[in-house]
Amino acid sequence: MRSWGYESEAFAVEAKREVADQVLPYRRLFRTVTPDDHLLMHFGLGDETYDRLAALPSRQALVYHNITPPEFFDGLNPHAAHHARKGRAQLRALATRVPLGIGVSEFNRRALEAAGFARTAVVPILVDWKRYDVAPDPEVLARWRGPQTNLLFVGRIAPNKRQDQLVRLLAYYRRCIDPAARLHLVGSYRDQPQYHARLHALARELGLGDAVHFAGGVSASALAAYYATASVFVSLSEHEGFAMPLLEAFRYRVPVVARDAGAVAETAGGAAIVLREGDLAVYAEAAGVIVERASLRERLIGLGERRLQAFSHEAVAAGLRSALGI
Repeated sequence: MRSWGYESEAFAVEAKREVADQVLPYRRLFRTVTPDDHLLMHFGLGDETYDRLAALPSRQALVYHNITPPEFFDGLNPHAAHHARKGRAQLRALATRVPLGIGVSEFNRRALEAAGFARTAVVPILVDWKRYDVAPDPEVLARWRGPQTNLLFVGRIAPNKRQDQLVRLLAYYRRCIDPAARLHLVGSYRDQPQYHARLHALARELGLGDAVHFAGGVSASALAAYYATASVFVSLSEHEGFAMPLLEAFRYRVPVVARDAGAVAETAGGAAIVLREGDLAVYAEAAGVIVERASLRERLIGLGERRLQAFSHEAVAAGLRSALGI
C-alpha cells in the first residue's frame, strides 16, 4: 500500500519479537482512524477486539484466514475448542457490520458467504518470497542428509493437521516400502501439549523409535534445511484454509502428496498428487512412487515452480487492489 502512495501501518494485539518494531499497538487505531481510512481486519480466531474495531468510523474489510472446526479440539484442548466456537459465532455477527469479506482462498470465500457476508472476494496470502532466500542450516543438513527417504510435513502440531495419521503412514512405509524411511514433523507444539504427547506415545507404540523426528518450531535456515533433505512432502491434514506449506514445498523443489481437504487442491492447482482416498497405504505408495521415479519427481517439481507464479507479489497485490477498489 505504501508503494501505491498510501500512508499505511500494521496494528496488532501481540507481535512476535522479530517484527515488533514494525507493528503499532492496536489501541492507537481508536485515536487515529478516520472515515476515509481503509481498515483491514485479519480474522482467524474469536476475540472481543474485532467487535470494537467493527464499530470504528472507517471503510472496512475482513480478511478471513479460516477457523479450525472446534470438533477437532474436543477432548484434547477445551480452550481452543471454546475460542473456535466463539470465532464462528463472531464471524456471523461481523457479517452484518463489515461490508466486505476477503477470503485467502475460494474455500474461505464460500465460508464468508455462508456466514452472511453480502460482498466477498478472493485474495491469496501475500507472501514475502525473499525471506526464503536463506542458506540451509549446516547442522540440520549434516544430521539428516543421506540416502534414506525423508518424509516431511510442516505445520503446527494440531489435531486437524493429523500428524497421528502421518505416524501411522510411516509405519506402513517402513514395513512395505522402505524400512529405513524417516518422518520429520516441523512445527510448534506449544499450544497442543496433550496431542503432542499422544503423538509421541503412538510412535513408541508402533515401534518407530527415532524414525519420527519432532523438530518443533524452527528458524528460517533450519526450515530450508529440512526441505533440502526432504524426499517428499506429505500432508494428511483434514482442514486447511490456504495450505501455505504446499507453496513452501514448491519453492524448495520438493514434490507433494496431499489429502484433498479444505483449500488443499485449490492451493496446489494441479502441481501435486492430491487424493481423496482415505486409505493411508495409498498415500504411502504414492510417496514411494515419487521417490522411485525420477521423471515423476522432476515433473511435479516443474509444475510446482510454475504454480508459484499465481502467488507472486505482483499478482496478489493486484488482486487486493481490485477487491478494495483503490
